[in-house]
Amino acid sequence: MSQRIPPPPGSKPRPPEPGAARGALRAKLLAARLALADREVRSRVLADRLARWLRTMPVERLATYWPIRGEPDVMATITTWLAEDARRTVALPVVAGQLLEFAPWHPRMPMQAGAFGIQVPDTKERIKPQLLVIPCVGIDEQRYRLGYGSGFYDRTLARLAVRPSTVGICYDCGRVKSIDPQPHDIRLDLAITESGAL
Repeated sequence: MSQRIPPPPGSKPRPPEPGAARGALRAKLLAARLALADREVRSRVLADRLARWLRTMPVERLATYWPIRGEPDVMATITTWLAEDARRTVALPVVAGQLLEFAPWHPRMPMQAGAFGIQVPDTKERIKPQLLVIPCVGIDEQRYRLGYGSGFYDRTLARLAVRPSTVGICYDCGRVKSIDPQPHDIRLDLAITESGAL
């Protein structure tokens, strides 16, 4: 049986692999998000910022997310946006193998539990969104996103023939200098937090 050889005295410890470092950062940011005493207030401020930005965007097909694990809840903003114009369509992501598809949603839509127990529309219909509103555990100064680690958004964006615009939604406590982006990471077009956009 092979034994682990200890490093020489005085040597610097080997830095953790990117996956391990990201896992530690993810856990830290998730804990900070869940610890926010005023999370609901911050969520409303962030949703209002998103609403103002959406008014400037000439899109009719938007995909958003069903909030889980303390994510900012922007569904009221999205519902208002949808109701303002009959030509608009909203969708939610549905896991299909290693990728995401986007199923149309409206406030009266029957829902069912999808992958990871997240609610998804109970329909086989799919749309191609022009804009993705994406939740972020963390976001860095270059707008690279840290998610839950499954890679669904990055893989999906890399495979789409026509890439939609992307806006990340994140609390200020999730802002970091860098997530140490890897070649598979896709930079977002915009990120919105409760204090502004980047």
